[in-house]
Amino acid sequence: MEATEEIKSRLDIVDLVGEYLTLKSAGSGAFKAVCPFHQERTPSFYVSRTRQSWHCFGCNEGGDHFSFIEKIEGMDFREALVLLAQKTGTTLPTFNKEQASVKERLVEVNELATRFFRTTLRAAPDAQTARDYLERRGLDQLTIDLFKIGFAPDAWTGLTDALGKQGVTSDELLRAGLALKRERGDGVYDRFRGRIMFPIADVHGKIVGFTGRILSNDKKEAKYVNTPETSLYRKSAVLYGLDRAKGEIRQKDQVVLVEGNMDVVGSHQFGVNNVVACSGTALTNEQLMLIKRFTNNIAIAFDQDAAGNAATLRGLDLARAQDFSITIITLPPEAGKDPDDAVRKDPEIWRQAIKDAVNIMEWIYRRAFKAHEIHTPEGKKLVARDLLPEIARMKDAVERDGWIKKLARDLVVGEGALLEAMKGIVPPRPSAPASSFAQVASPTSKPAPKRFFSTDEEREHQLLCLMMSRVELFAIAMDEIHWQAEEFASPLVAGLYKKLVFGYAEAKLNDGHPPADSSPEEISLYNALAFEAERDLGEETLESLTRDLAYLTDVLRAKRTTDARKILEQAMREAEQRGDIERIAELVKRFNALQ
Repeated sequence: MEATEEIKSRLDIVDLVGEYLTLKSAGSGAFKAVCPFHQERTPSFYVSRTRQSWHCFGCNEGGDHFSFIEKIEGMDFREALVLLAQKTGTTLPTFNKEQASVKERLVEVNELATRFFRTTLRAAPDAQTARDYLERRGLDQLTIDLFKIGFAPDAWTGLTDALGKQGVTSDELLRAGLALKRERGDGVYDRFRGRIMFPIADVHGKIVGFTGRILSNDKKEAKYVNTPETSLYRKSAVLYGLDRAKGEIRQKDQVVLVEGNMDVVGSHQFGVNNVVACSGTALTNEQLMLIKRFTNNIAIAFDQDAAGNAATLRGLDLARAQDFSITIITLPPEAGKDPDDAVRKDPEIWRQAIKDAVNIMEWIYRRAFKAHEIHTPEGKKLVARDLLPEIARMKDAVERDGWIKKLARDLVVGEGALLEAMKGIVPPRPSAPASSFAQVASPTSKPAPKRFFSTDEEREHQLLCLMMSRVELFAIAMDEIHWQAEEFASPLVAGLYKKLVFGYAEAKLNDGHPPADSSPEEISLYNALAFEAERDLGEETLESLTRDLAYLTDVLRAKRTTDARKILEQAMREAEQRGDIERIAELVKRFNALQ
């Protein structure tokens, strides 16, 4: 058995996907979830235990165990293979390290750099200032080791020389973002010098980059320097500390977001382990996808000043649009300026602040009333201006009504006035599809299907989907309707239909898997249509589906006939202009045969 098949046999795809997403039963061995690969509110992501595959009807992505891991982890196939082999205890064939991917080599380089920085912090005489700083910040040795904190010596080529002796080339240092090219002459020099080094790991614990904090008070230099964008490290796609925090996040069903690395390190040292950092950036969609694997609940503790409040709100717009449950943590005055100060003063202050976090709408509400004088008409208007758009975006009508009543009471104004003011900011509801299948003139008296189709391609896909949903329908299509592969305009649909016809003859149509000789495109289409059949047609009666089948074949054949007539009419006009009597007679005969 090949390694890929052995992995699949050992690992149920439902269990695999369930490690990343909250799955809900969709009947008949199918499960559904909100898709992690695009923004949506209604679940359109399906996993089938029967076929051991997944498909999203929203973004039309789908595949097997490996394609899921590749996409959600940002891995190539080999990386996904190694990960799943480790998970299932599958032995992979040996491979030549010289042929390993560039990413794998850069991970090795970063690991070597991490060891160098850690050794320097522990033993180098010129790292005493760094050791004293970490001691003043209250970090114990266990925490320093846990987060692999180190020190970059204040030398131009300390790291470059040390790693060069271990076979790391200048080009590899540049690719990893650890070095810079000299402006004059050849060679490179260290990017990080005289800084405390915080390795940044991906969700699996692989070191992908670094943050370096300066120890001097030199205002000409940046306080923090990060690894630049590399093939391994993208700031928008990592959360500092997630590799350490993910288990606790899942267990507590909540992630606590902070700004700085020290906030994370300090929290973990004192037992608050579901804490990660965004490194001062607004939350990105990639970071939210990471979070969604473990929880839908975010508690956020960013800068509490006025500018920080505005940045917090902007940074959470994307999370709010994806229906995360969001609370805001406010530190008490005695806690200090950030979570790191609070946890060192008294860990219970930080824990209590997390418990006391308020819903984001309540936080926005309090902030608006604090910012304006509500005893004047102008102040009331400004409060309403800040809050009505937030209320309008709420999907739940009861929740909206509750906030309108509360706002009217606190502003001492009528609810009617607030509702009138909100009319201009309520987003328009999406309109119904411009055209539907039911609007297409039926050539027969058969009722049109309830589902919408606006193109022939959609109709062809649905026709094949119907055939695949029941063996009885496939038999009707072949033996009674006499549907031919050539009647499909799409070569992809026609090709898959031909293979299914052969499978039907071999009694393999309903084994839950695409034909063995299918192309990747045909496999993708098969899985998509099979999922659609499970989702949309599973509860339909055979009688209803038979009517739909007959209707669709009639419509597609009528369209095919109409298109053929147009082509013949144009050919007849051209033959008439040339005076080609024989050609006209031939075309007329063919035209009449289409009646």
